[in-house]
Amino acid sequence: MINRGSAPLDLMNVEPGQAVDVRLAQHKGEKYSQAPKKFTPFAGGGQRLGSPVPGESSAAPTPAPATSTQSAAAASSEPSTMQIDESQPTLTLQVRLADGTRMPSRFNTSHTIGDVYAFVDRASSGSSQRPYTLATTFPTKELTDKDQVLGDMAEFKRGGVVVQKWN
Repeated sequence: MINRGSAPLDLMNVEPGQAVDVRLAQHKGEKYSQAPKKFTPFAGGGQRLGSPVPGESSAAPTPAPATSTQSAAAASSEPSTMQIDESQPTLTLQVRLADGTRMPSRFNTSHTIGDVYAFVDRASSGSSQRPYTLATTFPTKELTDKDQVLGDMAEFKRGGVVVQKWN
């Protein structure tokens, strides 16, 4: 627009079609420095891996994402929900729910996979509304045998991670 000899009317306060003399002057002695960029970390929504499939029918109620106070309450109420015998060996499992909540929990080595399922059912109201399975992280192995003892499983000799997956 400037190369044609015209400028926006608002900028120059001129009439339509009026000729405008535009001169560009180079500032000698001033070095151009780019303004520092403002850092903005990634922000926004997205889909967590293992979350319900987008576009799925909304007939099934979706669990509300847990806030930090809810997950802290779940972690603090965990010792009262799971009976642990302190005189026997224990192991620590980090239970990752499908809604993104992480719950570190302690179990005796004599507890079973069924006890872990019961713990998840008590800790998350969304778990009773929709079928799910528990699995290990890597290699992924579904924990379907609810009579299997945690202390006998190689994956949980020194603790481990259990992930809830919707069916």
